[in-house]
Amino acid sequence: MAEYKIVVTRNIPGVDEAAKILPPQWQLWVNPSEQPLTRAELIENARDAAGILVCDDRIGDAEMAELPNLKVLSNYGVGLDNLDLEAAKKRGIAVRNLPDEVTYSTAELAIALILACMRRLGEADRLVRSTNPFRWKPTIVIGRNLRGKTLGIIGFGRIGQKTAEIAKAFEMKIIYYNRSRKLEAEQRLNAEYYPLDQLLKTADVVSIHIPGGPETRHLIGAEQLRMMKPEAVLVNTGRGTVIDEAALTEALKNQQIAAAGLDVYENEPRVTEELIKLPNVILTPHVGTTTWETRYAMTAQAMQNIYDELVKDSK
Repeated sequence: MAEYKIVVTRNIPGVDEAAKILPPQWQLWVNPSEQPLTRAELIENARDAAGILVCDDRIGDAEMAELPNLKVLSNYGVGLDNLDLEAAKKRGIAVRNLPDEVTYSTAELAIALILACMRRLGEADRLVRSTNPFRWKPTIVIGRNLRGKTLGIIGFGRIGQKTAEIAKAFEMKIIYYNRSRKLEAEQRLNAEYYPLDQLLKTADVVSIHIPGGPETRHLIGAEQLRMMKPEAVLVNTGRGTVIDEAALTEALKNQQIAAAGLDVYENEPRVTEELIKLPNVILTPHVGTTTWETRYAMTAQAMQNIYDELVKDSK
């Protein structure tokens, strides 16, 4: 079997255990830090690498041109907008991602954000911290139940469907919008397809589960936000560019919609300053897959993807 070098661009949970599948003659280099490599550091350490386990690094045609031995990019997540897929295809570089390992944790976080918004948990937490002793009254930080509410899911792939599955335990009605109908999922989850405009007008909670890119940029803008109910909640665990963040800030500030829960941002990692100051938004730092169980599973599969591609290439 050929000898290969593998580079892991950040120190990720479970990497030593995952690397045990690699043949002993293969070389492994792991960035000792959880912080990203600079472009120069990436090129220096991966110049002779056949496989890179990519942890949110941007690798385009210019970078690939300086990595002549590169055969596979294994992305540490489901989204691939950090990689130039056309350049990889042109150069014969395989690209793999993790569509399954991230599903449950991301859906679980979407439900957590929905609950936090509907029950106003951020406001409740701040009240207790700022007012001690607090004064209880029957309508103190009064929120709303999920039971009987309509959840509108935008993007009915693996994560969207898992979110719907969990939401059904809260006795929510499921409607969805997707580029194509998902007939099997409709039957399994008792879900109903709606055009996007009608979904926005109908749903009590809207949860976004679609990828980024030019086709979905600002899919939710000022016009779409005006369609939503004033008591509606908007949650995004998909990609930040799907929502026009400035328009959302205005909608929340003017109480055009009730609340939002965001794990991703239009100009991530920077967040609109005015959005941060609003009381009716829950903000998390892109932690959809940040559980120990999911991290270990992601690392193992990402390493497996590199191994499978290189073994296949060497035959």
